[in-house]
Amino acid sequence: MAMRKIPSRRRPASISFRGHLSIVVLVLLILVICGVILFHFVLPAPPETLVMTTGMKGGTYSVFGRRYQEAMAREKVHLQLLPSSGSVENFNRLKDKSFQVDVGFIQGGTISAKEAPNLVSLGGICYSPLWVFYRGQDTFDDLSLLKGKRIAIGPEGSGARKFSMELLRASHVAESPTQLLDLSSAAAVKAILEGSVDVIMISSTVDNALVQELLHAEGIKLMNFRQAEAYTRLYPALSQVILPKGILDLSKNKPAMDIHLLATATSLVVRRNLHPAIMYLLLDAAVDIHGDAGWVHKAGEFPSPKSQDFPLSDIAERFYKSGRSFLLDYLPFGMAAYVDRMILILVPAAVVLIPLFRIIPSLYFWWNRRKLYKCYEDLKSLEMELGGDSTPGRVMDYQKTLDRIEGFINEIRVPLALFKEVYMLKEHVDLVRNRLARLDQRSKETVRAVV
Repeated sequence: MAMRKIPSRRRPASISFRGHLSIVVLVLLILVICGVILFHFVLPAPPETLVMTTGMKGGTYSVFGRRYQEAMAREKVHLQLLPSSGSVENFNRLKDKSFQVDVGFIQGGTISAKEAPNLVSLGGICYSPLWVFYRGQDTFDDLSLLKGKRIAIGPEGSGARKFSMELLRASHVAESPTQLLDLSSAAAVKAILEGSVDVIMISSTVDNALVQELLHAEGIKLMNFRQAEAYTRLYPALSQVILPKGILDLSKNKPAMDIHLLATATSLVVRRNLHPAIMYLLLDAAVDIHGDAGWVHKAGEFPSPKSQDFPLSDIAERFYKSGRSFLLDYLPFGMAAYVDRMILILVPAAVVLIPLFRIIPSLYFWWNRRKLYKCYEDLKSLEMELGGDSTPGRVMDYQKTLDRIEGFINEIRVPLALFKEVYMLKEHVDLVRNRLARLDQRSKETVRAVV
């Protein structure tokens, strides 16, 4: 059997002090680069200025915008307000990436979210009932009774106009002789008070000044939708809400009965790439602004994670499940959002790294033991050759091979914890050496006996 050649000098790779220092520097450099990428791309600094598209001046969305502006100012963020014709224009602005706007109010059912995959919702913030006010001695409880009337349905681009047109068409009222007028809310209120229009349709919250004016105006009535439930089945974006009996004036029992209204939910919609810290700030403000009870909703009903048209943002989903981050009570909102976001990143990383760190010691010892395993492999090969060819002439070659193996063992550098295994290997070398010595002794005795 041919004996495998074992190199006379085979020094295992070892890491010097300079090598260790290089590894430490490289690791630190990688950590710094990752930190820069994390904070400048994954977690950029929150913007100091935000643009919100609201609604018509004096309208509900305009009032909401000012309240959000005050809330953001307390956190040193300037909120710029852009008036608009309403929900439809707000949507068009938000989906247009070239238009400088970050957040806006969008009425449910007025648009198709498929047209704007770059938008997400922070949740519903309020009901916007469709108020149908009319003049005259008659009592109307169905839109079909308005045929032939002069009806103000809102300007182009408003959510009120869109829903008004759909409902009037469904009731076969939109055609002649009915006159449909594109008047703003303020102009429509003025017109009905003066008698130049018969009916106005306004989509707004209860606390809108124009709605309040008409609720208390003499000679102006509010339609009670007796088919409200049917409308909600036909138009899923609509909800039935009730203006309770006596809510306007308990002493005068005004209104004298529960008024059934149709309403849409307004959502606070943002662009998907809006900074997480700003989303948290907007959600926190939404709780303060919309969390109290109203005439047509209960306390805590808004803001709500229910969003009909847009997917709920991940930040909003966490907010509604876990509530306000406790970090906001102790840190500025920007820093609190950074820490919260870091937790989101580090927790999954820890799930991967902790098991990895646990196997690193095993890998480290395996890496060092592999030097010993190589010696065992050579030693085993030598022992097999001894069993296969024990002629006296080969003993000297076997001894030289054994010396080389032992010399290599003496040059091995391993951690102190593995020294026991090194000495065990040396003992095993001695066992083979003793076997070789016995073989040599028998060979010499055989030669003497022959002579």
